Amino acid sequence: MKKQFLVACLALTGVMMFTACKTDSSIPQAQTAPSEGYPEFQVRLTADNGPLTFCNPLDLVVDNQTAKRGGEPVVITFNDEYYLFVSHGKEYWVSKDFRDWEHIFAPNYPGGVVSVVEMDGKLYGCSMNNKNVYTTDDPKTGEWYQCGTLDSNRYGDANLFYDDGRLYMFYGWSQLMCFKVVELDKTTFKEIGEPQPLFFSDIENHGFETRWAHDNIYSIFNGYRDYFPEELPWIEGPYCIKHNGKYYLQYAAIGLEFLSYSHGVYVADNPMGPYTYSEHNPLTFKVTGFQVGAGHGSTFHDLNGQLWTICMIPSSYGPGRGGSELAIYPTSVDVDGVMHSNYALGDYPMYYPGVKEDAVYNSFAGWVLLSQGKKTFTSSISDLNHRAALALDENFTTCWAAKTGEAGEFFIVDLGTNCSVNAIQVNIDKVDPTPVAPMAMGAGFAGARRPVDVLPEQYESYIVEVSQDNQNWTKVVDFSNNKQDFRHRYFELPEAVTARYVKVTNVFTPDGKFALKDLRVFGNEDKAIFTIVKDLKVVRNPLDRRQASLLWSPVEGADVYVIRYGIEKNKLYNSYIVYGETQFTMYSLNTAPEYYFEVEAIDNGTVSEKENYAATMGLGAEIQLARGRGRGGYAAADWRQMVVEGVNEYVFEDITPGDYTFSHTYGPVLWEGTLTEAELIGSGSTPTVTAFCTELGKGTQVTGKMELQVIPGEKSGKIVITTTYDK
Repeated sequence: MKKQFLVACLALTGVMMFTACKTDSSIPQAQTAPSEGYPEFQVRLTADNGPLTFCNPLDLVVDNQTAKRGGEPVVITFNDEYYLFVSHGKEYWVSKDFRDWEHIFAPNYPGGVVSVVEMDGKLYGCSMNNKNVYTTDDPKTGEWYQCGTLDSNRYGDANLFYDDGRLYMFYGWSQLMCFKVVELDKTTFKEIGEPQPLFFSDIENHGFETRWAHDNIYSIFNGYRDYFPEELPWIEGPYCIKHNGKYYLQYAAIGLEFLSYSHGVYVADNPMGPYTYSEHNPLTFKVTGFQVGAGHGSTFHDLNGQLWTICMIPSSYGPGRGGSELAIYPTSVDVDGVMHSNYALGDYPMYYPGVKEDAVYNSFAGWVLLSQGKKTFTSSISDLNHRAALALDENFTTCWAAKTGEAGEFFIVDLGTNCSVNAIQVNIDKVDPTPVAPMAMGAGFAGARRPVDVLPEQYESYIVEVSQDNQNWTKVVDFSNNKQDFRHRYFELPEAVTARYVKVTNVFTPDGKFALKDLRVFGNEDKAIFTIVKDLKVVRNPLDRRQASLLWSPVEGADVYVIRYGIEKNKLYNSYIVYGETQFTMYSLNTAPEYYFEVEAIDNGTVSEKENYAATMGLGAEIQLARGRGRGGYAAADWRQMVVEGVNEYVFEDITPGDYTFSHTYGPVLWEGTLTEAELIGSGSTPTVTAFCTELGKGTQVTGKMELQVIPGEKSGKIVITTTYDK
């Protein structure tokens, strides 16, 4: 049984001071070593039949089912096609170009946390803690059959590896135990010799391996305990790949519930070891930006022999524990044998595999983020915890929500000036959905999945429009009849459009309120300016060499800073992305080497904005109305509203005859009195009562006043509090 599959629009001890090291042409970059055994690079994707770019995070959808969990992904090539496997499903996907995928249902496939390897023209698969081994010579049919059994069912995070006629099993999944490797008989799958210990975690020397409490996203302990300031990581997901005669044993560290979920790598000349730690680690590591986390996946050769690393990343929708999704980064091995990935702009548009040669340096499409922190206009706001600014904050755990899920609710971002817009990513969230029965961690939204018989026929549907004046709109995306559970839908526009305003209008929300995690607008390839910061200061923590603090002067017009660092001047392979700050503390360093650092400022060609909390959240000063006279104090309020900068009218509805007290919460009474039926019942908009409440001002100046007005209605009236300013 085959179904259409899409991945995100894949129709997929001393104090040391350092100055910045440039990474432009004045500093030579480490060269990529060509992949042995592959022909010259061939362009395998063109714009004639689809987009050339993708943007992390990636969706994993099949028909109208709830989006699939992107757990423990494995990608291999077989018969010149890509196969993608994820855990906990009897299914996988196949693609000729890594953009358009076909879903394969495989009822006899092992499922679980899987390992798949090609051996002598067939695929072989097994899963964690399962003795059975399965095989197929035609995976497109979905037909697998059992071909043997392993000696043990305790191969945690099993990884089969075939090399030069010999089969090996790597395994390990523990905070306490080490990784091991054992050779297997390729026919019987029984162990040959004793398993060999390889390595343990080392948080005293490897900063990125440490579970820092401040990196925790959600708890897996269900209230059993809190996270300690520092903890041992889960060392998991061993995955071995051979490249140019070397064996690279990739591993994941920390745990899915941490921003710092990541990959490291050890290197050997023989599959059985010994393995040497790469001081250039981590291989993939992303704790900042919209897409975070980069662990428990696999590194693979594309059809041109270029390397890519696919990762399991944390996700979170609504209350409860999170789940997992997918991200992919270009990877390379330099001429000195150092494996490294480029994730500096890892959640910006990148070219698919097969588009650019030497992708680790050339995958970035050149389109910068235009929407972060900009001004907004919305149809409504659910509450302050879901205010509009949270849909532009590059934080996947926050969102904007409208008051309803009704058609017509909208969100507009003002980019500040006309921009060249090339791509838009609409990231949706779930707010106030109908509760569903909890399942295992990571299943569906917030660790829960709806029964198949109640799956919606239509998922979140919307249109996207652009405008230069906020009045005349042009539709650029029609997603009004969406039948699949896309959460991070990325739209590469056929050609760039000029726009200042981008609007997303709800057409259909299947459940709960219309909500956006982030609306991300990309473009301005010709306007963006990249500048190396010249006055960077770095202090390495003398008491903990895993840590370093950076400080630099702001660059005029810069919206974002990319921190790059590494242990060789021309190998700044590690990175962070920082928005709106000119200081940063990192905890990911290895203690042994010294480091070089660089900060690159990016001016996206728009006017920089910063959230005005007084306007988006309020002034922290509340007003309240209570029934009865003299009822001051916080507990006495029947109605309460926050005073917000720029809002000049506050309405208290359904007022019936009686005594009322209007006050500043926790403060003095501003007005009290008796309202009669004659004052409250009637027609027209003329106030029947107008009363002065207090002066308003700043410092020694009186700049305005607050008044109370009573407006009559047919069955009840309303009290309107107004603020007016002279200056």
